[in-house]
Formats: sequence, C-alpha cells, structure tokens
Amino acid sequence: MKKRIISRFVFALVCFISLFAFTSCNEKEVPPRIYLDDDFYWALTDADSMPEDAENLKFEHLDNMGYKNLMDLVGIDGKYIWLKAEFELIPELKDDDLSMVIPYLHYADILYLNGKYIDDYGVMGESPDDPVNQEAGYVAHLFDFPELYLNQNGKNTILIKVQCLGHATITDGVFIGLRQDGWRTSDNMTFWRSRFYIFFEGVMILCGLFFLMLYFIYKREVSYRRFGFLNLLAALFFSVFFVTDLPWAGFHGGVPFFYYVKFAKSICFFAMAFVFSMFICAYIEKKLKPYQIAIQYLSFILSTIAVILAPDYLWLVRYTLLLIPLSCLGLFISIGYAIVAAIKAEPTIKSKAQILLYAIFFLVIVMGIDVFIKGALRNIKLPFISIFGWTGVIIIFFVYFCTDYSRIANRLEYLNHSLEDEIKLQTRKLTNVNEKLENDREKSLKDMRMAAIVQKKYFHAPEHSLKNWDYAVRYEPLSLVSGDLYNFYHEGEDLNGISLFDASGHGVAASLVTMLAENIIQQTFNELLKSGESLAEALKLINERFIEAKGEIDNYLTGILLSTRENKDGTCTLTLSNAGHPYPLFYNSEEQTVEELLPTADMPYTGPVGLSGLNVEYSEMKFTMKSGDILFLYTDGITEMANKEKIEFGIEPINQIIGKKHEDSAEDIMTAIMEKMEHYISGMPRVDDVSVIILKRV
Repeated sequence: MKKRIISRFVFALVCFISLFAFTSCNEKEVPPRIYLDDDFYWALTDADSMPEDAENLKFEHLDNMGYKNLMDLVGIDGKYIWLKAEFELIPELKDDDLSMVIPYLHYADILYLNGKYIDDYGVMGESPDDPVNQEAGYVAHLFDFPELYLNQNGKNTILIKVQCLGHATITDGVFIGLRQDGWRTSDNMTFWRSRFYIFFEGVMILCGLFFLMLYFIYKREVSYRRFGFLNLLAALFFSVFFVTDLPWAGFHGGVPFFYYVKFAKSICFFAMAFVFSMFICAYIEKKLKPYQIAIQYLSFILSTIAVILAPDYLWLVRYTLLLIPLSCLGLFISIGYAIVAAIKAEPTIKSKAQILLYAIFFLVIVMGIDVFIKGALRNIKLPFISIFGWTGVIIIFFVYFCTDYSRIANRLEYLNHSLEDEIKLQTRKLTNVNEKLENDREKSLKDMRMAAIVQKKYFHAPEHSLKNWDYAVRYEPLSLVSGDLYNFYHEGEDLNGISLFDASGHGVAASLVTMLAENIIQQTFNELLKSGESLAEALKLINERFIEAKGEIDNYLTGILLSTRENKDGTCTLTLSNAGHPYPLFYNSEEQTVEELLPTADMPYTGPVGLSGLNVEYSEMKFTMKSGDILFLYTDGITEMANKEKIEFGIEPINQIIGKKHEDSAEDIMTAIMEKMEHYISGMPRVDDVSVIILKRV
C-alpha cells in the first residue's frame, strides 16, 4: 500500500515538473529587440580600470556565449575584463527609454553606456581575495537606458567591467528592447532562476518544524528529529539561489557574503550529507558500531574544518568540490547499509529500505539530468531542477511518515475501543498455536528418537576386540542426533581402516547428511581395498560422489580416512588422508612425545568434502605404529569447548593426559580426557557434537 502511494506521488511530481517545463517554453510574440550575442568583444584589464582606459585596449571577439565562457578565457582567479558591444537603434526603439537584459552574468559587473554609469550587480573588490567581493547571484541583469543617454542616430557603446572569479559567464540571449519588455523579461527570468525557489523553502521549513514537533511528542522515533533537521538544513542551503534578495546577507548588511557562502553553501551541504546519512541508519534501524559512528562524524568534521579555515572565495571555488567526496563518505556507507537491508533484512525493514532506495534513485536521476544540462550542455539559464529531486525525496518520506503515523494512530484508537476483545482473540490464537506447537514438538521428538536409533545402528564401534589394537570411542551428540560420523572397517578381528567425519551444521539435517555420506564412504573404502587405489584417490572419489548425491544441499564434511597394513615385524603401517579436518595426535612410545600429524609443505591443499566448484587434490601420509604408540582422532567439538572466560579447551590438556597415562588402557585414557574436559567447562553448555577415537597399538 505504501509503495503504491509513493509511486503515485512520484508520477504526479514528474507530471508537475513537465508542466512547468512545457509552459515555460511556450513561444510568445517577441516585441522589437536588438540582440547583441554576436557583438561582444573582450579585453583583459585591472581592478582600477575605468571606461576611458578601455579605449586603449585591444579587444578580441567573444566567440562563445555560454556557461563558463569567460572562465575558459581567463581562468577562475578573479581577473578583470572589459566586455564591449556596439549597436545602432532600430526605428522601433528610437525616442524611448530602453532596457538591456543579460540573462546571466557572473561573478560581478559594472555597466557603462556611452561612458555613463548605468548600474552594477554584485560587489567588485579591489582584488580576488578582497572580503567585500560578492557575486551577482542567479538573477537576470536589467540595465535601464534613459533616452537622454542614447545616441538616436549612430553607434552606442556598451562597456561592462566583469570580475571573473570562479565560473565567470555571460550567456546568450542578451538584448536591448523597450523598457516594459525588459522589465517583464527580467522579472520572468529572475523568478524562475532565483525567487522561484522560495516556494520550496517554505515547504522545507514547514516540514522541518512539523517533524521536530512530532519528535518532541514521540521521542522514540529518532528518525523524526533527523528528518526535521534535514529539512531545515536543506532550506538554508537552497537560500543561496536568492541570497541577493535576503535583507540580512551580503551588501544588504548583516552577514558578509563570503561567510554566508561558507556556511550556507559549503558547511550546510556537508551537514545535509551527514544528517541524511544518520537519518538513513535510523530509518532502516541500523545500529552503528563505535568505529562506524566515528567515520560518519569524521567525514563531516574534517570537511567543515577545511571550509572554516578557507581564506577567501577563490579557495572555496577551487577546493570545495574536492571536499564533497570526503563529506559524503558516511552517506555512501549508509546507502550501502540500505542496499543490504533491501536484500537481506526482515520484511518490514526491507520494505522501508526499498522506499528509501526508490527516493534516492529518483534524486540521482533528477540530479543527473541537472548535471547534464549544466555540465554537458552548459545551459545555466534553466532552473536548477535538482531542487525538484530533493523536494521529491522530502515529500516521499513525508508521505511515508504521515501514512505510518496514521496507521499507528488508527491502531491505537482501535485498541482503545476493542482492547478486551483483542486480548481474548489473541489469547485464543496463542492457545491454539501453543497446542499445535506442543503436538509438533512431540512428533519432532518422536522422529528425533527414531533418527537417533537409526544413526546409532550406522555408527558404532566393533563389539569385539581387534587384533593388536586397544581402542576406545566417545560419540556424544549435541542433541539426540549428531552431525559427526565414524566407522571401523574390519574383517573379524583384523582392522583395515577407520573413518571420522564432521558434517557442517547440527540436528536432523546434519544427521541425515552423515547417513548419506557414510554409505558413500563405506562403499568407496571397500572398493579401495579391492582395487588397490591410493587413499587420496579414494577421498577424491568420495568427494565427487557426495557432491552428486547431495544435490542442492549446502552441507559439507571435514574428515579423516585411515587405512592399516600389518607388517611382519609386528608393527603396523598406517596411511592417513585428511579432508580439512583437525590434525590427529600421535604418541610415539620410543621418543615419549605427542605431536600433531601435520602435512608437509609439498602436499597439495586439502579442502573439505562436498563443496562443488572447489578444485581440491587430497594428499596422504604414511607412518608406522609400534607397540605402545597411541593415535588420537577427534572432531573439533572437544577442542572448541569453552569455559566461562570464553577460552577454548584446545589440544594441550589432551597432550598432557596422553603423555602422562600412555601406559593405561585406551578406555582409561579416554575417561581421563573426558573428565578433564567436563571439569574445564564447569557446566557451560556444549555447542557442538563430540566424537573421539583412541587407537593404541598393543
């Protein structure tokens, strides 16, 4: 419902913009005019130059009448130039007061007609770093030419002294016409490029005050406060479009123009990016960590300090654009959080994040059009339509918040009238749900018990002794079923090998995977005994078969595959292949040392079993066990058991017990290790299945 409301609003706003665009472009009957676009010439001068000094300068034709044309000629450093144009009156304009209209002229200018001062726009200082400098703004420049000043027959000379500070420009469309025509045209241009924005200012100020009051009523919603400040900052930022009309800024008195631009145009923009960034996080309920908050604040503070220390207007022209990426760093990160929330968050947050991204997308599109018009087409005469995009974003959130607040208010009203019935209804529903959950739980427990019985039949140690071996096994699932699997491969009392694997995950899903994997492992191991293939090749074949058998299931396995071969001298040669599993511990009775069976540097990478798309080559190692030697195989469930201080059990206590009790039976060693582990965790809950096999050569 909210998305539909937002979509309708965006459509209406686009229609509104189109209406303004079309109505402002209608052709009208043009009164008599003298256009001067092709008649301008320019020459460099200095700050003290007067009209009589211009007579000695060498003027060149001004070939381009468009945005930044003067800047392209003399740069941005605040050089002074004279613009010169000559014209003769046409019969329709003789013997009357006339006006000259320049649609856009930047930075500051003074105009003379036939050597007589007419008017000026902006304030032209004695140097580029003069603090009194003030730009002419975005208004059209209107110069009234009294009949007395005009040569009715012969040439009239116009001289315009321009301070080329920043994006110095004189646009096309310069004309001389009747006074009423000039005034009307100038007012129209000034309205669309300057005073037109006052309407949006009012919208932003009212919206900001409304949501600040709403925040004081409902203080839990931090996004209300940030949205309110965002509107007020936006209103201050866009005031630069009509700064020449403000009674408390620039040459009107009050705040000097340079400091006003510092604050309203630069620092205020950085503040908007910062507040918008924090608003996004509050809106999508993203809790920031301390370092993330630090990034948000630093990107704003560093940019602001740089602007505060700016010595003059020229510094702002040169470096403010370079500071924008830094000031928007936190905003870009917050938009990234919104994208992630729109993909992965719970439905409510996802919906809010999507609305946010729609609004930002709308803003980016409108700003992109504005950049194209002003940058690529170099057309400064059209209004800055970015304000439509920003206002659209504000109104989108205004509509959302009002809709959301209305929903909450309606809900509260409903609860006030029907609270008792609602409680009864919800209680009845909860009772029904609890009964259903209880039934489902009983069924699940029954299924789990059955699964546990089946799994125990799959995984169990031999029920008789093995020749030349003493062994002990601990198989302790986290729940009724386990994600660990093991097997002894033997013929009567002769041991051929052992497997120990650990499936990712826990519970029923992992236990089903272990039973599927055990069939594959056992079948492949038996084929190995008959074919004589290497243990590494067998593990590779297990990997391929398991990937094919499990299909779309995500689980994978780590594990150990072990084969044995009896020697005539009473020793036994063991071959071990490891698939990303914890390394076994080996006790050497002759050297009385316990060490991990680590791979050598020349062995290939050995990853887990069951990850499709991962090219792994399994390796194998051989070692000999003599009488008294002990091999300890385990899953990480035992070593990762943690105590109250979150410190894991590890392998060091196991090494100490094996070294100390190596003469005891495998079962006694196992009992000592498990008791040590239980004492270490001191009643802390287990977090994983535990499977341990001790194999002692006798």
